[in-house]
Amino acid sequence: MEAGTIIFIASFLPLDLLLRKKFPGFYKRIQLPVNITVSVLALAYCALLIYALHEVLNSGVSGGDKLFFTLLVLISLGAFAYMTTSLWRRWLREGRKDAQALDDMTGGVAR
Repeated sequence: MEAGTIIFIASFLPLDLLLRKKFPGFYKRIQLPVNITVSVLALAYCALLIYALHEVLNSGVSGGDKLFFTLLVLISLGAFAYMTTSLWRRWLREGRKDAQALDDMTGGVAR
């Protein structure tokens, strides 16, 4: 991976923190579309990894290389699954906090 790509990807964390602190309303509005987009992209990438694993396992590559690639793919799939589920859990947790805050402010009338 090129250094420019790594810097581009790493720049999203400060951008996320900046939006969350400075523009919380805008941040809350874009979270659902961003979560859906990230989930679809992660699913597509995982599907490509599984296809690549299928191709490697059915090729003439040596057994040790197949084992290494299989472990690498399984670790990558686990990492993507963890990142996606933690993204949705955070979104659900923040939604519950907002609903609880609204309920506290209105005394339960908002329901």
